[in-house]
Amino acid sequence: MTRTLAELLRGQYTPVTDADAAEFRAAGWWPGKTIRSVLSDAAARYPDRVALIGHRAGEPTAHLTYREFDGEANRVASALAAIGVGAGDVVALMLPNWIEYCALVFGINEIGAVYTGIPVSYGERQMIAILRRAKAKALVIPRRWRSTDHLALARRLREEIPSLEHIVVIGDDGAALGPGEHAWTSFVDVPTRSFDPRDSGELCYLGFTSGTTGEPKGAMHTHDTLLYPVQALADHVGPTVFGDPMRQLVASPVGHHTGYVWGILFTVYLAGTGVYVDRWEPNWGVRVIRDEGVTAFFGAPTFLQDMMRTPLADDPDCPLECLVIAGSSVPRTLPAKAGEALGAYIAPAWGMTECSIMSCCTPAEPAQIQGTDGSIFAGSQVRVVDASGADVPVGVTGHLLMRGPGVVLGYYDRPDATDESFLPGLWLKTGDTASIDEHGWLSLRGRSKDIIIRGGENIPVTDVETLLFDHPAVINAALVGYPDERLGERACAVLVTRAGSTLDLPALCDYLLARGLSKHYLPERLVLLDELPTTQSGKIQKFKLRGLVAADQGGLPRGSEAPK
Repeated sequence: MTRTLAELLRGQYTPVTDADAAEFRAAGWWPGKTIRSVLSDAAARYPDRVALIGHRAGEPTAHLTYREFDGEANRVASALAAIGVGAGDVVALMLPNWIEYCALVFGINEIGAVYTGIPVSYGERQMIAILRRAKAKALVIPRRWRSTDHLALARRLREEIPSLEHIVVIGDDGAALGPGEHAWTSFVDVPTRSFDPRDSGELCYLGFTSGTTGEPKGAMHTHDTLLYPVQALADHVGPTVFGDPMRQLVASPVGHHTGYVWGILFTVYLAGTGVYVDRWEPNWGVRVIRDEGVTAFFGAPTFLQDMMRTPLADDPDCPLECLVIAGSSVPRTLPAKAGEALGAYIAPAWGMTECSIMSCCTPAEPAQIQGTDGSIFAGSQVRVVDASGADVPVGVTGHLLMRGPGVVLGYYDRPDATDESFLPGLWLKTGDTASIDEHGWLSLRGRSKDIIIRGGENIPVTDVETLLFDHPAVINAALVGYPDERLGERACAVLVTRAGSTLDLPALCDYLLARGLSKHYLPERLVLLDELPTTQSGKIQKFKLRGLVAADQGGLPRGSEAPK
């Protein structure tokens, strides 16, 4: 018997109707496949192909074929079922980029449980917000990672979260574990079993937003909403553009949406090889890229900028073939420069936890597309509107709305947030500003909260940042606003410069003016830092920069240079 969308979401509220779902299925955007079936299909077609390669600091490299990977996922499912995890229960993973993560994700989905990820760098406050909101029944952690004792932390949280019954520990022999605590090694001898197939419309993943502006919200995704963008990106760019077969370096944290969907799911969808590194250090990463013949990469521009400062740049033997760059503003001249230096196709893209990726550059269109954030996937739509909700003309910046088969169905246990985010017609407010040109190509202009309005005039943040990034003395750049009593806001350039270089505000402004920037858009302060604050996934944390600049307001008159 066919279940309604409300039943598949276990009573959670969504504005998407059964009729909407039927349309997506009829059009083929929701083909009815489950995440687990994607792994089974890859294992059936390529049982002996290496699926997973794990690089951990100080440990031998680990390898699993697709046959072994498929078996490991079933073992995980059997072990979780043995400790009482069932369909609809939430299992949270808080691990580095270890290959065990992949088997866990597919095993969780095999039994019909719901997966959610917690970046291993998160602290107690972020952990408890996610675990409590998700009503997680089980948490999988490392015994210890870097300076954090995750077992001690999990034990404290378990006392505060009634739903959290089980802690599974990787990297522990089990000698000192108590009731409800399980060593990963104890699962080795669990008898395996088979499970009933799942419905592709079931809730299977909660992707929690970063929570920089409040409590993280759990974006509800089904197998359908996750596999649509995976299939659409492969069709949009061309599956062989990523390598044939693809070998992807997975450096973006798998606890984040990018690492999960594009590091794990996309690799398995293409039956490629995932090369997992448990830390990102550019020179070590380059050695792994060369040693493993890595052809593809997904991540924030920070990773690509790092690669450009290693010997991989201008190396004719660089194995990379395609890099998809998303997660924060892409300097508009970076794709052409990096493409030439690495001999690879650089594909700026746009997406978010609420839709994975919806827009991407593709070699099927003219090279000029790489100066934008790409074209929209078949089956999806975007609009750019003004404050009144009216569509703006071509090329004009406004607020970005989206809808389509990959868009989140709502926020878990937050009907208020769901209603606030959706407009009539299933248009979701993204919180981004953007423009669409005459080709239909999308150009992101920044988060709405990152807009700088000086004296009533919007400063084009992305355009200025691109010029800043192009300065020969600059390694990394951001433009942020700071309060001003007369003009409302003024702009401050926050830069990381090359060792031995000197740069002051007058020289910077002269450089920008010489490249055609209007005087109205010039930064009026300059702050130099050793590095910009970023998330573990490489996004620049502009809220921290705004706080830093505001706290130092008045200390840096125009024309001065901030000390490093």
